[in-house]
Amino acid sequence: MKKRKTIAVIVGTSDGFYRNKCLKGIIRQAKSLDYNVAVFSLFTITDDRTKHQLGEENLYELLKTSDITGGVFVDYSFWATEVKKKILGIMSSIPGFNAVIIDNESAHGYKGILSNDRAGMAVVVDHLIEHHGFKNIYCLTGAADFIVSHMRADGYRDSMRKHGLEVREDHIIFGDFWTMAATALAEKIANGEMEKPEAVVCANDKSAVTLVNELIYRGVAVPDDIAVTGYDLGAESITNDPSVTSCTRPDMYAGELCVCELHKNATGEEVQPLDPDIGMFVGGESCGCRRDVAFAHNFNDVDRRESESENNFRYSCMQESLMASDTFDELIINIYSRLYLLRDGAAFVLCLNKDWNLFKEDDNDYLKTGYQEEMIEAMSWVREPNTERRNVPFDVHELFPPDILLEDRPVTCYFNAVHFEDRCFGYQVVRFTDEEESVPEDIYHSWASSVSVSLEYMRMQSRMTLMYNRAFANSVRDGMTGLYNRQGYELYAPEVFNIAKERGTKLLVVCADLDDLKKINDSYGHTEGDNAINVAARALQTCCGNGEYCVRAGGDEFVIFGTYDYDNAIPIFYRSRIDGYLARYNSSSEKPYSVGMSTGFFIDYTNDYDNIDQCFKIADERMYANKLARKKGRT
Repeated sequence: MKKRKTIAVIVGTSDGFYRNKCLKGIIRQAKSLDYNVAVFSLFTITDDRTKHQLGEENLYELLKTSDITGGVFVDYSFWATEVKKKILGIMSSIPGFNAVIIDNESAHGYKGILSNDRAGMAVVVDHLIEHHGFKNIYCLTGAADFIVSHMRADGYRDSMRKHGLEVREDHIIFGDFWTMAATALAEKIANGEMEKPEAVVCANDKSAVTLVNELIYRGVAVPDDIAVTGYDLGAESITNDPSVTSCTRPDMYAGELCVCELHKNATGEEVQPLDPDIGMFVGGESCGCRRDVAFAHNFNDVDRRESESENNFRYSCMQESLMASDTFDELIINIYSRLYLLRDGAAFVLCLNKDWNLFKEDDNDYLKTGYQEEMIEAMSWVREPNTERRNVPFDVHELFPPDILLEDRPVTCYFNAVHFEDRCFGYQVVRFTDEEESVPEDIYHSWASSVSVSLEYMRMQSRMTLMYNRAFANSVRDGMTGLYNRQGYELYAPEVFNIAKERGTKLLVVCADLDDLKKINDSYGHTEGDNAINVAARALQTCCGNGEYCVRAGGDEFVIFGTYDYDNAIPIFYRSRIDGYLARYNSSSEKPYSVGMSTGFFIDYTNDYDNIDQCFKIADERMYANKLARKKGRT
């Protein structure tokens, strides 16, 4: 497959970004120059340094991949200071990282690319002057320390001067691009603290919508008493009553400029943007025009589609289904079954670290920063041709999982972190059918979150199962010898007896007792007594070759039981093994005592017995007879 370079779009969250034209401009220009586009986005952004927030931010470690030609840092999307500082720090740590910052001045050694808000704002003011004849116009812009605030104010000045109108600096109000400054302005106008203008042009829609509604609330008619316009066009201005006149930002052109700059830095070649624009004016009722029905219908159609997606997701019970998966394979199958919820999805890949589910004794020892070099396409799905694959390895430095790329053209994909709190599992990648228009809907956050939560649930299930098995194994094992304990005998002996009866095989029960344990303890101490017990245990274990259970039933009492097609010479074989092991030990141990054992055997079919205890009793009686005989032999 052709090796293409990649331009990264480094954005905070999707809110207010994916639906504007900046990304479309980046994609179009990048495609014309044969670059892939990788959009790195968070689902949440806050200055609270929670584990979840840190897990989200780890995504940007992928910028260190060798395939990235450069990055567009969307400055205004990183409103959380600490997050912005961290991401810029990651970029600065990459030697010679080729990047531009959009909507801010040059910073951190990167060139700033600004949307031409000056021209866009002038379009709105031109409309107020030329279409409605207003002359006394105020401008409410953003904070004074924000360059975009001054650019939009300059657009206001340009239009006023172009039409021969006086520009009064006290009519330019620096606010906050939010609600407080607009509310304060409405109150001053309504209370007569400020001269009532014919119109107010707001430098963003949030301020404009707030001003319209606050003026009406205070008895000032809009647009009859005062006309109000906005800028940067969002759904809120279209759906407000009255609708707010606004203008789209020339974001497409800004996006194209970013790509041209990155390409020039990488290759030395100068290219021109494909489609220069100064924004699109959209009339509304707040200035006295009619609502733009076609534009409003477009926004309503988007809302309707998203509402349908939300309903589909709600009734899919996706998270419950994923968390009900018993195995990882079943989980992957259940994720496949919910891919229909990704409207317009063309491909999806879940990329996991190779040991994302590796058990460690210390559960706080896990990957928090970066990704493993060897990743796994845990699952990949491509709509056309309809293909599915699982567990395909790839190098994280390739960035794009192979299945999501195309041979004949570059692609645009959206990358999001897969994590639980700050525990890094991997990342997921989605590609859409119409890459210039289709973008992740809000529901994608919930969809992707369900995948991450289900992975953590499966990880914890696996961990709990393993820990339970360990705890259970310890509960049926003798801590000193490692043999099964009395509880192990009670658990497994009836099961073995039933198997022997069902299969018609012989049952073997061996009772063994360590000779003279009390004498060893009294004469040489309990440490030596414990040593003798361990030696006896190892001697008995040499006999077990057909799946028999070896048990320490008490202090110096042992049992072996099993079922097999034994022959009647098994007691001789066992006794030989035991005596041989002990003889070798005693001859080389240099201990002041010898380790010996007495044994008794039961070996027979179980037809005439009701339970293993009856068989155990016979073996135990024979063991005591053997002990007495051995004792007489030693006296």
